Amino acid sequence: MKNTVIVGIDFSKKTIDVTYFIMGAMQEFWYKQFANTEQGCKDMISWIKKNHSQTSEWLICGEYTGIYSMTAATVFNDNGLDLWLENPNQIKLSSGMSREKNDKVDSYHIALYAARFMDRIKLYKPQSKTLLQVRELIRFKDRLTKVKTQLSVAAGELKSVRKDWQETEYICKSSKSLVDQINSQIADVENKMIKLLKTDPELKQMYKLINSVVGVGIQTTIYLLIHTWGFRAFENPRQLACYCGTAPFSKHSGTSLKGKPHVSHIANKKLKTLLHMCALNVVRHDPYLKLYYQRKIEEGKHKMNVLNNVRNKLIHRICAVITSGQEYDKNYYIQNTMAAA
Repeated sequence: MKNTVIVGIDFSKKTIDVTYFIMGAMQEFWYKQFANTEQGCKDMISWIKKNHSQTSEWLICGEYTGIYSMTAATVFNDNGLDLWLENPNQIKLSSGMSREKNDKVDSYHIALYAARFMDRIKLYKPQSKTLLQVRELIRFKDRLTKVKTQLSVAAGELKSVRKDWQETEYICKSSKSLVDQINSQIADVENKMIKLLKTDPELKQMYKLINSVVGVGIQTTIYLLIHTWGFRAFENPRQLACYCGTAPFSKHSGTSLKGKPHVSHIANKKLKTLLHMCALNVVRHDPYLKLYYQRKIEEGKHKMNVLNNVRNKLIHRICAVITSGQEYDKNYYIQNTMAAA
């Protein structure tokens, strides 16, 4: 067995709590806390090396916590260490009942998870610098959009009930001015993201391919690139559909429980929403999916079920253009229909 030293890390803003043990002797473990900085991660490596110098035998596992795990991921990758960043919910659901909760206990449970589910290991592969930069820009854009919505909604509600107040006029006028500034800032952020993507030949090509699919816009394209790690995180369209919350699952148990196939609530809600908007757009502008949508509605299918099928078809189209490296042919359906006639 290659990995015999199992290291569990619980990431937080300022510190990393580290527990490690040897496979086969999980009850005897070592624990220490370090600063969540580049030097702190190097100190952690030196601490484990004192007793286990062969770093090729290490397996480091931690929860993927975005920016808090980024420093450690960079340092471990630079030192050639095996790192597994797992979904926090996956670790939590696999840990069973626990009556105690603190960072030390969490780091031990993470190490146990890595030891027990080593057959599921997915080693961390660093994303391109460009993709990381675009990710931070899209997060900034989301924060701007949230503030914009808060200002607009609050001002509109106040105006609907207190039109006669001078303060209402002041608030609405100030909110409109701020919203206009935010809209300008959002447009600037979007331009920066597109310019950044064009500096990376691979990402530029992927952006062009995804955007060629009818109904898929700029925002959905960028979100897909970020959350799929440049389409390296998923092996097939079904896995991506599961992540987006559009893949249906059966619900049966014994003879009494027989439910209709349903989608899971465990999903990336933002991507699911974006794909829903794409589905609404494509059933108006794509000849094939427009006919498909109309036919299924006439058959008595529920509107949301049909739209979910359209979302899955879009995911398959997106994965197909990425795999083939060819842009989506908008006239493919029309040409085939004419040839058949």
